[in-house]
Amino acid sequence: MSTSASTAMVRSPCAPLAPASKCRTRPCRSPFSRSADGVSAAIHPLLGRQLRRVGLDAAAIDALPKPVRDLLERISRSYADHDRESYLLQHSQDVCNREMAQLNADLSASRARLESLVSLSSDWVWEQDADLNFTYISAPVERVGLCLNDVLGTGRRIDDLPPVPGSDPADYLARIAARQPFRDFVYGYRLPNGEVAYLRISGEPIFDCGEFVGYRGVASDVTQATLAEQSAARLSRFDCLTGLANRGAFLAELQTRIGRARQRQHGLALLFIDLDRFKTINDTLGHAAGDDLLRTMAERLPRVLRQDDLLARLGGDEFVVLAEDGGDGDGLPALAERLLSQLRRPATVAGTVVHVSASIGIARFPDHGHDAATLLKNADTAMYLAKDEGKNGYRFFAPELAHRACARFAMESQLRDALDLGEFRLHFQPLFDLATGVCTGVEALLRWQHPSHGLLLPGAFLSAAEEGGLLPRIGAWTLDAVCRQMRMWQAAGVAVPKCAVNLGLQQIADPNLADRIAAILEATGLAPDALELEITESHLMEDPERARAQLRRLRAMQVRLAIDDFGTGYSSLAQLKRFRVDTLKIDRSFVRDLPGDVESAAIVQAVAALGRSLGMVVVAEGVENQRQLRAMAELGCQQGQGFLLGRPMSAGRLSAYLHARRHASPVEFG
Repeated sequence: MSTSASTAMVRSPCAPLAPASKCRTRPCRSPFSRSADGVSAAIHPLLGRQLRRVGLDAAAIDALPKPVRDLLERISRSYADHDRESYLLQHSQDVCNREMAQLNADLSASRARLESLVSLSSDWVWEQDADLNFTYISAPVERVGLCLNDVLGTGRRIDDLPPVPGSDPADYLARIAARQPFRDFVYGYRLPNGEVAYLRISGEPIFDCGEFVGYRGVASDVTQATLAEQSAARLSRFDCLTGLANRGAFLAELQTRIGRARQRQHGLALLFIDLDRFKTINDTLGHAAGDDLLRTMAERLPRVLRQDDLLARLGGDEFVVLAEDGGDGDGLPALAERLLSQLRRPATVAGTVVHVSASIGIARFPDHGHDAATLLKNADTAMYLAKDEGKNGYRFFAPELAHRACARFAMESQLRDALDLGEFRLHFQPLFDLATGVCTGVEALLRWQHPSHGLLLPGAFLSAAEEGGLLPRIGAWTLDAVCRQMRMWQAAGVAVPKCAVNLGLQQIADPNLADRIAAILEATGLAPDALELEITESHLMEDPERARAQLRRLRAMQVRLAIDDFGTGYSSLAQLKRFRVDTLKIDRSFVRDLPGDVESAAIVQAVAALGRSLGMVVVAEGVENQRQLRAMAELGCQQGQGFLLGRPMSAGRLSAYLHARRHASPVEFG
């Protein structure tokens, strides 16, 4: 057989299986399908090469016995099967490699996205080992003041700060011990710089073949939210201005202690404290000064309380003290006096020394109430009685006080109606020149024509008006009514040179007072010098600089000015020159004991001499008899006012009185 023939035999139809790239395009023919050239044509190329090495060419193979040829066919078939399996394995490996490469690329991209999101997130990821020590924490942990290296290898501390409401440390520890997941546990810890931080964590256990190997989870910084919640909780229980317990917290504690006192058969005492004239000070010096005063009092009061006594601020200038074991009343007067002594001490606010006092009402459990609301109401009622009786004192509750309280509240409501219904009246008391007997003016005095109680003097309703915030409206009405009455007298030819009106402290503190008075004068057409504004010495001394500024504005309008009740406001005679006023009215307390009181006579004489030297008209108030009248004239007073010279009367009666007395001499007064 020639070489070409041999080559033709070896390159049988199965030969294309040898190159892998070609074998993938078409399958080999079965070695059992013989060609016309004989068995050798169906022999696998590899088997053919092996037979040629032992000297068997194609012809020799075809000449072999049939059993041998059948054996060669089976061997060739096995070679072909192996080629097919090798091709499939190589193809599968190629596909697997491509898929694994794609999976690795997707995993890398996913990890990069996760790391990016973690770095941008306010949360972070953590892992712990079986000993609950941190093995991994993502970078944002440093945002809350923690150093990553200091945290890795250590455990979690949850007992640095008190537990956060809603997160139970015992439950958290129980879940950790039981290798259970936990969610949204919040705890606090103290940073190296002393500040506090709060975290919210969630985690789940990690198991490897059933063995616990640690925890993994997420954490977030909730410091600001937790601190805000704690602040809100404090605000709900404590007064933000003074730091004392507020009304809600006090009432809850009061009810709790009442239950305890009832069970133990002990007594309680509730002391209701209200600062006297706080509104006036607040309006005069400003709200910031009022707040400073409240803080000062809140700091003083605990100094005289026992450890178990509870102090709270109910609101405004109202404080309350709950004293344990005081229900029998023993020691309560001494406690009230200690509280009053602390409140009476001078206080400096806004650069001004102010003198305040307080009124205290006391109610006892169980005598004056069996629940918190009743005790508080009855103590408040007793406090108002203390105010009505002159302030700067205390009063125990008594059942009959409830009727007074109802009457007081009714009066406040009626006062509001009185302004709208025109029930206020003006009476006028004349002033006379002590040398000539000529009327030099009148003072306007407010009265209330009550529908059921008749004509009421200011002492019967001004306290209620002040508590109800009605004094500014009443003062404005009084000024307008005085100016209109003066215009009517002038039109009728009644000789009333001027009319004096007393200004309250709230009016003096009003920065728009001058503008309001100017508007009234313009509306009524009254000349400014026909109106005299009286300011008590004590009001001037509340804030001398503010008062001087107000007086300057009023004087620039040519309104006349007077200092009333001089001698009662703790000012020195030297301060008179600081207040440019037209009239100085000596308080009736110095007139009452004349002429027998040598000290009063000396004071009156000195004040009168100083007043005249400063160009002021000196008026003696409260002249009630001829001896006082002569004494005041001899001591240098130029004018007088009092029941001897003329009682307060209506506008119509005053006109008739002045007409009848137009030719009177000083000795004929009275």
